[in-house]
Amino acid sequence: MSTSQRQPPGEALRFEHVTLEFPGSHRPAIEDVSLQVDRGKVVAVIGPSGCGKSTILNLAAGLLTPTRGEVHYAGRPVTGVNSDAAYVTQQSHLLPWLSVKANIALALKFRSVPKDEREERVAHWVELVGLTGFENHYPRELSGGMQKRCAIARALIYDPSIVLMDEPFGPLDAITRLELQQELLNIWREQNGTLIFVTHDLNEAIYLADEVVVMSKGPGTVRRTIPVPFERPRRIGSLVESRAFSELHNDLWSLFAAERKGAAA
Repeated sequence: MSTSQRQPPGEALRFEHVTLEFPGSHRPAIEDVSLQVDRGKVVAVIGPSGCGKSTILNLAAGLLTPTRGEVHYAGRPVTGVNSDAAYVTQQSHLLPWLSVKANIALALKFRSVPKDEREERVAHWVELVGLTGFENHYPRELSGGMQKRCAIARALIYDPSIVLMDEPFGPLDAITRLELQQELLNIWREQNGTLIFVTHDLNEAIYLADEVVVMSKGPGTVRRTIPVPFERPRRIGSLVESRAFSELHNDLWSLFAAERKGAAA
């Protein structure tokens, strides 16, 4: 979201006792989930495999409908696809027949943004995510990190009010992951939108988020929501050396490990 369109403080997303049961399943994917995400916040969701983390994102995006309970966005029930939400999935899902700049421009084209404005905004985002010089390349010609940069730019270029990200940096090497994490924070500061992301990386959760939501073993529910006390802007190098970081990491690991152990029992 551009600085001229900053959201006022208040609630962005709210889950009220949400349960989702897939047809034919022996147990719910999530059960009695209550959760609130305020506007302008970055929230990480962690938990053992199969606890429903991605399900929460799909419900927020309006791609799934609760069996019981309600999902509210901006004070209104989500009853269909949430067109205000940008969704960055684990895979980049770039269109292979389009160039980098054409992939990034796609959302603007669908919204009938004039060509001159479209080209100006695409050029801005190409530079912002570090793809200058690769505008005319196709996805097959890009590294995994470049493809992810392109996918993030495509998702954010139309100023979405809320961004949903499902393990966006999972398959990347450590250096590329750190670079993209920092770029994401820089973009978030410029956009001042709301960001919810799923991760298995506790360092990533602490580094990026204002709050960390810890999910129980499946069927998943919210075990705890833990605030991250570090001021912004953050730098991962100095952050990980602090005692407060180690203490928070240990607390999260204890909760996470307990749920993983319970899930495996």
